[in-house]
Amino acid sequence: MAAVAVVELPGSLALTIPAVANMMQRWNYREGWGLGARGQGIIAPIQATERCPKAGIGHREEPYDNGLAAPPRPRQPSAGDKKWHEWQKVSRALLLEQECCDRIISLLRDIRLGGDKSAETANALAVIVRSKKVFLQRKRKPGTWKTALPRSVTRYVVDHVITPAMAVDAGEWEPSWDQGCNQWLRPLIPIVGHLPRSLYGVVESKIGGRGYGVISPWKEYLDPAMWDVFSRRHVVPKVARLVRKLRVTPPKQVDSSFRTVMLWAPLLSVQDMVSILEGESFFDRWEGALRHWLLAASPSLSEATAWCNGWKMLFTPELIADDSVLKRLEEGLAMVDRAGQDRGSLVD
Repeated sequence: MAAVAVVELPGSLALTIPAVANMMQRWNYREGWGLGARGQGIIAPIQATERCPKAGIGHREEPYDNGLAAPPRPRQPSAGDKKWHEWQKVSRALLLEQECCDRIISLLRDIRLGGDKSAETANALAVIVRSKKVFLQRKRKPGTWKTALPRSVTRYVVDHVITPAMAVDAGEWEPSWDQGCNQWLRPLIPIVGHLPRSLYGVVESKIGGRGYGVISPWKEYLDPAMWDVFSRRHVVPKVARLVRKLRVTPPKQVDSSFRTVMLWAPLLSVQDMVSILEGESFFDRWEGALRHWLLAASPSLSEATAWCNGWKMLFTPELIADDSVLKRLEEGLAMVDRAGQDRGSLVD
């Protein structure tokens, strides 16, 4: 027969240590009654609240709302998570290759139906159709399909089939309707690698003044050299303007545009972002606002520290890893520590 668990009711002397139980019995305490001469007090004991073992004066149990609430840092992925995400990435790449192959076959057939009877087009169509056998391989890796194509066929298809078709599509493309270029560019990336350079001017004229949603995919679609040109011409000035207009307002940050700055940050190199922050005197203004707050309002050290750490949480991991950025942020915390020491010396 299974043992029955015994649950002690509130007010039971069994819930406390023997010494306390004996003392309460000497004072005529009756189990289940409340404390006090007439049993009118509480029955259940007061629950102890666990505090930070190293907490000092001014420690806050609830986080200080400094207006800088950043999204929580993603947890470290487990080995299983990494394996799953890698499998998803490979799966998407393999499916995109098949879509690319089918799109090229369709383009070649349209050209043939349009009256092109050249041997090059006929040969390219035959080769691409035969290449579909690659997709039957059970352990195929991304890139296997393109590698299996003769270079002469790949070059002919890119130069004489894909690029002319893309030129027409790019001219008709409206970024607001197809931000990810899923209708004309992305399906052909497995064979072209990047947007053909001859089409860069058309694309730049359409996306140069657009927002993050339109511009961000092009870091993948442009080759690194062209992306560097584009980002310095269009992204760097946009981010610099945001930093220039940013107002730092302790104790609660009202201007939230720094989050927008950090949204754009991954599209730029760390060096470019550091140059923007330094060039627009961000850290000087940040330290000046902190210094004025410490002197004018004398906030608690925990409040000032929370404000500094709130800013630190907003920076991208790549920027926090930069020594110059981390040094400037640490200088803010050092300023708070010095303010605390100065107050302590005045009290003494």
